[in-house]
Amino acid sequence: MAPHPYADPPEDDAVEIWGRRIGRGLAIACGLGLGVYLIVTYLR
Repeated sequence: MAPHPYADPPEDDAVEIWGRRIGRGLAIACGLGLGVYLIVTYLR
């Protein structure tokens, strides 16, 4: 495990690398979904 959240993950820790990829992907998807929802709801 990395010493702090912003440290580069160790090259041999596949779980941490994939966890970051999945987390970042979900954050982007939720952000885009929220943006679309707000545009559809409030700018019609």
